[in-house]
Parts: sequence; structure tokens; C-alpha cells
Amino acid sequence: MQNLKNMYRRYALAFATGSMAVCIGFVMQTSEAAVPAVAQAPAQGDLRDRVSLPQDFATPRLGQAVSLPAMPAEQGQGVSLPTQQVLVAVADDLPVGLLPNEESIPALGCGPELHAKTNAAALVSLQLIAPCHPGERVLIEHEELKFHAQVSADGSADLLVPGLAEVAVFAASFENGDGAVASARIDSLPLYDRVVMQWRGDSGPELHAREFGASYGEKGHVWREAPRSVSALAGGAGGFLMVLGEADDPTAAQAEVYTFPTGIAKNRGEIQISIEAEVTAANCDQDMQLSSLALREGQVKDRHELQMQMPDCTAVGEFLVLKNLVQNLTIAKN
Repeated sequence: MQNLKNMYRRYALAFATGSMAVCIGFVMQTSEAAVPAVAQAPAQGDLRDRVSLPQDFATPRLGQAVSLPAMPAEQGQGVSLPTQQVLVAVADDLPVGLLPNEESIPALGCGPELHAKTNAAALVSLQLIAPCHPGERVLIEHEELKFHAQVSADGSADLLVPGLAEVAVFAASFENGDGAVASARIDSLPLYDRVVMQWRGDSGPELHAREFGASYGEKGHVWREAPRSVSALAGGAGGFLMVLGEADDPTAAQAEVYTFPTGIAKNRGEIQISIEAEVTAANCDQDMQLSSLALREGQVKDRHELQMQMPDCTAVGEFLVLKNLVQNLTIAKN
């Protein structure tokens, strides 16, 4: 019995020893197979020689077929991407519903500017700068005086306006509401007397001044056809007439202003002032509206307004004398 037990122990020990030998052999064989695989791996510095990097994609031209570059096969997998062609097509037809062009935005700083400067004979020089309103009509207002002026093609206007107040405020306004204001001080205003007549349209009234007994057509007769210039005031010898407004525009405000240097007058006597209107084909049988005022020693006086119907067209060529609208000027020598 004891011999049988010893035999079983020898068989178990031999089996265990054989199993261990088999395991050791398997491990050694696996390790030896791995060494060549590691040895065959290329060095880090040789990767550029073994692997081709893809070129940068070129930008395709519209309407042409282009080829994508083949991608390199991945190591150990043997898989490569097939080369494909991409066709970019461009339609010849314009898209439907194109947006309209946007309107241009006005440039900043385009608003009108008005500058006023006192001049000789109680006149004021106005300079209007309006680059956004080239060639347009502008309304000039000062006290009760109103008239339209024309802006030049470059958006400017230079005007000479008779003052009606020592602290004179002038306004320029356009039809769209744009405007500007300027002021000037006229210390010499009390030295001058003025008569203002103003109207709208082509009714054609005329302001006449006959100085110191002069008859129509004589040297002392001052009116639209013989207005004189500001130089006539020199030495207090006589007055002059200014015509303001756009006569070619049938809707424009217009005015005529007669100025006499009362404070430095050389002569004494009376200046006869009258307003006359010729009946024409343009104003016959039409309503006429006009107003007048006088400036005495720097103060506005004698305001008058008139609304009347002109005679019918059978009276074309005749003249109407509009009475009681203005008073004569009495000049007393100082």
C-alpha cells in the first residue's frame, strides 16, 4: 500500500515538471518572435523616406473637373482611398429676385450754411453754402422782406440784401425744410430811408422814385430800367434801387427796394414815390397781391397790402398807378 502511494507521488511530480517546461518554452518562443518585429520597425528619422505626405489641395477652377489626391495606405492595413473626380458646375442664369441697388446716403456735413457781413450803405452781404442743393431755389427772409434766389451749380449763392433792422437776422430755407440762419449788426441804418415793394409771380409792378421834382425819364428818375448803383449815395446826392428775386419764375417772391441817404443828404425837398403796374398778356384779368413798407430813421413804418384784379386783356399795354400804398419821402437838409 505504501508503495502505491509513492508511485502516485512520482507521477504527479513528473506531470507538474512537464507542464512547467511547456509553459517556459511557449513564453520564450513568443519573445523571440517579437524581437524581429521590433527590429524591422523603421527609425523615426526614416519615416519621411518611407511615407509620402499628400500635397496641398489646389483650388479648383469653376466649371472644370478636378481630382483629389490619393491618400497613403495606412501601415499594416493596406487600405487606400480611391481617386475621385469632383465637377463644380456654375449656372449661367442670373438668380431670381435680385435686391435693388440701395439709395446713396447723403454725406455728413452737407447741411446749408449762411454767413452775413455788414457792408456799405446799410447793406448786408450774404454767403450761402448748400452743397446738397445745387441749382435749387432758396427763399431769403429778413424782417418782412421775402424773395427767392437761385443757388448755383456748385451749391452756393452770394447775395447783397438791404437791412431793415439794426440787429438784422436773415434766414435761408429750401423746399424740403433745410435752412440756415445768420445775423449782422447794422449801426449805420438810421442814416438811410428805404421803401420796399414786394409781390409774387409775374404781375410786374414797378417802384418809381422821382427825386426833387424830376420827371419820368430824367436824371432823377430811379426805377427798374434806371436803378443806379450804390455809388450814387456818395456825398448824399441821390438814391438807388435794388431788384431782388427771380423774375423768370412765375411763382417766385420778388421785391424792389429804393434807398436814399437821408442822414447825409446834399439836397432838401421831396422825393415822389409811386407804384405802377403795366397790364400785360401774363397778368391781364389775373389777381395781383403786393405789399409795401417804408423805413424811416431805422424804423419800419407805413405798411400796406393790396389785393386787386388786373383789367381784362383788352387793356394790355396800359399802366395803372396804385395810390395810397407808399408815402413820399421828405428830405430836410441837416
